[in-house]
Amino acid sequence: MPLAFYNLKHYIVELTGLERDALHIYIGIMVYVALMWLLRRYLPHYKAALLALVGVTVITLIGEYLDLQQQVDFGLEMRFGDSIHDIINTCFWPYALYALGRWTTLLDAPRR
Repeated sequence: MPLAFYNLKHYIVELTGLERDALHIYIGIMVYVALMWLLRRYLPHYKAALLALVGVTVITLIGEYLDLQQQVDFGLEMRFGDSIHDIINTCFWPYALYALGRWTTLLDAPRR
């Protein structure tokens, strides 16, 4: 599984031409928005937003686990600092969007 994950990441980097740090940001936002879109049909907004945030976090942690497992499989030194950096890059904007939606009116629909 870690090798397939590595190959998928490498393919996406080659396909998009983006750096891996940028991809973490895009993937975090895309997963959050996709989960919000799916969950808002069935749940109140605040519950959908919280579950989407949990989903982004879980997917991020699984991805970083696979990255670390890949390093072990290849006999490389485990780089926990890089993993923390990736987790922050992936989760920052979903957490910021959640906070804006939860504790401000910036993302509310305009009143007519």
